[in-house]
Amino acid sequence: MQHTTKLRRLQFWLKACGLIACCFLSGAVIGAEPDTDADKTVFDPDVTPRKVQVDNLDSENFELGVYVGILSIEDFESSLLYGFNARYHFSEDFFAEVNVASTEAGESSYERLSGDVSLLPDDDRKLLAYDLTFGFNLFPGQAFVARSLVFNSRFFLLGGLGSTDFAGDSRLTLNFGFGYQVYPTDWWAFQVTARDHIFDIDVVGTDKTTHNIELSTGVSVFF
Repeated sequence: MQHTTKLRRLQFWLKACGLIACCFLSGAVIGAEPDTDADKTVFDPDVTPRKVQVDNLDSENFELGVYVGILSIEDFESSLLYGFNARYHFSEDFFAEVNVASTEAGESSYERLSGDVSLLPDDDRKLLAYDLTFGFNLFPGQAFVARSLVFNSRFFLLGGLGSTDFAGDSRLTLNFGFGYQVYPTDWWAFQVTARDHIFDIDVVGTDKTTHNIELSTGVSVFF
């Protein structure tokens, strides 16, 4: 009988302790601060987008330019060349241009060696070249002049046909080359060009095909 009474008392105290523990845990859960970290995502970048303004080139298709340079006439001295061109841009990649350039040939190697002998009269030393050339923009990009100064630019290829009036005759001329153009603003550009003017000539006694290298620089405007 006493054993049964002790067992009942033990069960009573166990139940009481369990009830107290449950009440304590419930209060701790209710009074606990919410776990704000659970609402956070794994990646929470704090990035403020930077506004970037890019200058676009105007959509004008016509371009007029002037240029000056050096023309190395085969068998003659290099001479100062000056000219102008007009371009029409069919698209962002292709364009056509008309070039007119003039120079005057210096002494030939034969004239320098022979002294007073002159192969050409003064009037025939003037060279006038005009051609129709097509161009292809190969590498449009940007030119970084300084960290905060960036210009649009393009590298282009050239090729065309024309005529060269030189040494008393008009000579069919093939030309090809390349150039690099930089746009300081959206309405004018600066460029450097290298090209080869190929035509036949017989001034030195034999008819031969000559390669006449032009290096020039110029500016142009769009309208």
